[in-house]
Amino acid sequence: MDYKELIDKLVRELSFRVGIPNIHNKEHQRIMSEILTEWGKFDEKKIIFEFLTEAEPNKNDERYVSVGFGRFKLKGKQGENDPTYEKDDKGNYVKLSKDDSEGGGGETPQEEPKQGTAITGKGGDSYKANLPKGDPASTKKDISKGLSKESQKVFKDFTKRVEERISDLSEDKQSLIKTGLDKINTLYSDESSDSEKSESAQWIIDNLKFSTNASGRKAYLNSLGGNRKILSGPQGTNNSEDLVKKLQQYGEVKQYDAKGTAQKLTTAAKPDLGKENEFSPKDNPRVKEFFEGNPITKRIREGLWGLYGVKDENGKMKMPSSQYSKEYLEQSFSNPALSNTIKVAEEQSKLGNLDSKVVTALKEHQNRLSKITQDYKIPSEDAAQAIEESYNTMMVGLHTADSDIASAVMKQLAENRLYEEELARGEEVYLPSNGSFPGGDKIKVGGLERVSLVSCKFGKSGRTYGCPANAKAVTSLHPDENKRNNQGQYVGEDGYTLVVNDELIKGEDTTNSIEKTKSFISDKLNEIGLLELFNNEEITQISQISTEYREYIESIKSEIEGTKPADRYWKLFNDKLSEKEDEFKDRMGDVIQENHLEQLIGKNNVKNAKNRKGQVSPEVILSAIEISNNIKTSNGYGLEHNKQYYDENGDPKSITDMGTNNPDDYSITFRMKRTAGRSGGGCQLSYTGDGETPDTFLEEDGLLTKDGKTITI
Repeated sequence: MDYKELIDKLVRELSFRVGIPNIHNKEHQRIMSEILTEWGKFDEKKIIFEFLTEAEPNKNDERYVSVGFGRFKLKGKQGENDPTYEKDDKGNYVKLSKDDSEGGGGETPQEEPKQGTAITGKGGDSYKANLPKGDPASTKKDISKGLSKESQKVFKDFTKRVEERISDLSEDKQSLIKTGLDKINTLYSDESSDSEKSESAQWIIDNLKFSTNASGRKAYLNSLGGNRKILSGPQGTNNSEDLVKKLQQYGEVKQYDAKGTAQKLTTAAKPDLGKENEFSPKDNPRVKEFFEGNPITKRIREGLWGLYGVKDENGKMKMPSSQYSKEYLEQSFSNPALSNTIKVAEEQSKLGNLDSKVVTALKEHQNRLSKITQDYKIPSEDAAQAIEESYNTMMVGLHTADSDIASAVMKQLAENRLYEEELARGEEVYLPSNGSFPGGDKIKVGGLERVSLVSCKFGKSGRTYGCPANAKAVTSLHPDENKRNNQGQYVGEDGYTLVVNDELIKGEDTTNSIEKTKSFISDKLNEIGLLELFNNEEITQISQISTEYREYIESIKSEIEGTKPADRYWKLFNDKLSEKEDEFKDRMGDVIQENHLEQLIGKNNVKNAKNRKGQVSPEVILSAIEISNNIKTSNGYGLEHNKQYYDENGDPKSITDMGTNNPDDYSITFRMKRTAGRSGGGCQLSYTGDGETPDTFLEEDGLLTKDGKTITI
């Protein structure tokens, strides 16, 4: 096995799944473990994780020296300073025999755990598991007793999976899963009576809240919250499927709809201040003035204007909100979303789908909020701090109980948190009342009456947080009206055949279309100082391939025109498209190199545009050219981006950044196909703020700069 090649492949796959990889991050290690399991690299996984667990603890230990690949060994001769070796009569170091090391030959020098690997966490678990079976601290179980060879393999798999993740569990859940393994051992043992197996099966179902999915392949231990898939991984295994069947012989194994449960909580947690508190510009002149009077909000289509607010005695909206902070705050606290979420959580807890501590965390948060307007002066920094602490406490409580559910709830409540903190500080802030409001979840008025739209996201620590926004919606906020309608949402969309506006690339015939596409590419790149990115031959090739592909798509649409319903139409469309799709992707992939994409949309996004086969879709490169121009000329779209997450230590964080005109500061992904139940999405943007600043920008005053200096084009 070429470990360097495997590790390179593993890191690339990890990057694909999480963004910027950190091999010392526990969550990233868990995902690496799942990847290697999916690939069937069990022996390699063991060795790789030995590298990981040995690398960090010993790097500052003076007794050790690096031997490469993140591994360390004791300095000096082999065996020197190592208690598992002893000096012979000739002064050489000899490894102690197995009998000696396990107590067969008198007093045995026991190897101490290396520095940093106390008997806690993964290092400790590994140490304890490798102690002799008779040692009281050992976690190793004799699995041979009563188990057939086949059953030993199954049980060994379960034990190994638990050992890899057990340090992620609280002490009570560690104890629970260890007892659970004992019960599973009894269930598989040939020496267990039928009544013992039945009793063990029922214990597993009742105490681990065992359930499965529709196919019966996955094993969910809902008592473990976010670690519920500890035995089967995300995809399920033959062994977990076998365990489900064994349990079904002795009791009722319920079906757990993981997505359904999360969706119910997500739906319940969606903020809704009620129709009675919506104010449209039609009936409220001050609302109309608010949108018309600011350059950012004025860009938004009038049909989407509207705010949630507090009524005065005449039924009009009280403005500005900063003068009525307490009333606005009390209105937000009475939002039924939290009560609805608690109700759904209680129902799901009774069904055994989630830990009751989820309900506790939500109720305690609701109780804390209810007292804030009585216990604190509004507005005040103390009140804002109390709200922040309450949300942080709830986040930790939810995450500890069930990290999957925490994400489902918090991605909806994230905007409430920020809104309420700002109201408590006496800031002028509003929630838009239209669900299709582009880009921002919240509207904030800052210094010098500057208005910002604020996007709130929640997610795990990593490069992206929450669901990305469609570029079609974000670009509608561009200061240049001519750049607001250039991005579509799926291949074959009327008017956006290649996901950019047809008017940009489609001419009267093939020749005219090629020329028009060449002009589109040159003009967009020239405006942002990237005209030299492609040479003339490459621009011609991109234009020819794109034009041929668009005409091929149009021929498919003509052939299946009139097919109903829509789901059948788009399935047929995608089936026919796939017949030649790879041919066009291969041709475009030969033209578009990674350095092109890095300069265009940033090195963080290269892998999102050029797949592992080296292919690039024509619609992706055209969309990338347009979005690069769009972002670089946007002045950040007037958006601020708030992200709420848990850091690597499990601490809750809330950070707000101003949007930039740097494509590498966004996670740019491409979801270009329309399928059953999903209308594509097109180019997707999620602000990250972690990119490297490019050397060319089109500044707000219209001047192009390179390395901070004005240049001419």
